Amino acid sequence: MKTVLITGANRGIGLATAKLLKKRKYKVIGIARKKIRNFPGKFFECDLTNQKSIKKLIKQIKNYNIDCLVNNAGTSFGQSIDDLDLDTFDKSINLNLRPAVQLSLELVKNMKKKKFGRIVSISSRAALGRELRTSYSVAKSGLYGFTRTWALELAKFNITVNLVSPGPIMTELHKRNNSQNKSYQKKYLNQNPMRRYGDPSEVAAAICFFISDEASFITGQSLYVCGGMSVGHAPI
Repeated sequence: MKTVLITGANRGIGLATAKLLKKRKYKVIGIARKKIRNFPGKFFECDLTNQKSIKKLIKQIKNYNIDCLVNNAGTSFGQSIDDLDLDTFDKSINLNLRPAVQLSLELVKNMKKKKFGRIVSISSRAALGRELRTSYSVAKSGLYGFTRTWALELAKFNITVNLVSPGPIMTELHKRNNSQNKSYQKKYLNQNPMRRYGDPSEVAAAICFFISDEASFITGQSLYVCGGMSVGHAPI
């Protein structure tokens, strides 16, 4: 039974992935700031923006034989260029990008010894560019360079490194960062060829594919789960 560590696992895409992996007989370890009831596996509370908290987490998971890592933790900061400040920029990097690299650095040591591993990071369609999302887009696009570089270096160890890039998925984060006004929602969905929001379970399916044996010859790739929104995008 393979063990998968998921960050941002207490809601949305992370929780949906944990549930699906549990159903598929994986051992699941979840990481998030706050624990939830009935999580389908082992759970550790950790603030991934805090270095002391991450170092404590690394000690806690040291003895777990982790085969796969899903870098899912993240949040979006909405600012125009005129309002952009570097403190917010740093916050975005410190949650959306840095923990993915830091945890991968720690866990890849054991993966290399075993000559097996899966690293899947969750980027975003916004990495292609989106208005009012400079900090978020920069951090999420950083995962592309990280993924492609590590895919090249780790292929000889039978370790695959891939990305899943969701489009408009109806999660708590999306609701918080986007207007729920009906007029705005109509404009937003009109940019999507499928004219609907995706469900977290649809992203979870893509993540599970990259973790599965069926994806053993796929590395350095990004799979968009966006209803076609990544093919073309018009301003709101």
